[in-house]
Amino acid sequence: MRARQNTMDARTNLKLIRRVFEEESHKKELKGVLGTTHFKSVYKSLLAIQQRMLKDLCGSNFEKLMEGGSIICIAYAFPEYAIDAIGVKKGDSYDLEAWNSYGREYCRLNKALDETTARIADEINGLNIPATMSVPHAKRVEDYYAPAVVSHRVAAEQAGIGWRGKNELIVNPQYSCAIRLSSVITNLPLERTPPTDMDCGSCRACLDACPFLRLKDKLANYREQCMRYLDSLGVINGVCGMCVKACYRESIYSDKFRL
Repeated sequence: MRARQNTMDARTNLKLIRRVFEEESHKKELKGVLGTTHFKSVYKSLLAIQQRMLKDLCGSNFEKLMEGGSIICIAYAFPEYAIDAIGVKKGDSYDLEAWNSYGREYCRLNKALDETTARIADEINGLNIPATMSVPHAKRVEDYYAPAVVSHRVAAEQAGIGWRGKNELIVNPQYSCAIRLSSVITNLPLERTPPTDMDCGSCRACLDACPFLRLKDKLANYREQCMRYLDSLGVINGVCGMCVKACYRESIYSDKFRL
């Protein structure tokens, strides 16, 4: 009887969280998706530095979370116009004014994610992990990741938001990798959402669009070189999106993706 009640509570709790998410999505006029997974499995999949930060964030609740805690992962999708503005040419160079609309949406989605996860955390007495922010004009790639080293991608992959693409981003079956992520930690009993069984298969769209990704296994630090290139281009917030646009428009799933 208790197991059945726990199952019912887990489903009811997930319905509550979905309702809050849908209200926030509607209010912000954004499309998105939500998933849940085990706190312990996410923690064990993180890098050591990420594990330390997650443990510090949880404080005295860490051991209890390892026993039965959950991570709620949410994603908001970019508007289509921002993806199509990426890498647009203007004469012999790039149209940075158009391209920067992607960077501005990047910040808007991060803000929306933080507000939504803060509300969810407040509703369930949880702890929200803010969206990972870029650091404009960071001198090293480590400076980019330093502000938020807990990987939302690990949680998203395990929660069924999508699969890990060849560009290292999470690819959602509907929105491609044109999404931003954030998470909430909770001890509340929650029904889990399973990982997807989809993958990139033989698709190379993102690799063909970016020489840094294409050579990532040969370069000493492809992220560092990518960041330096973006800084030289002058795109705002140090975000590019070329691989995102390629995945959305040129991949083997391009006829299925819709923003």
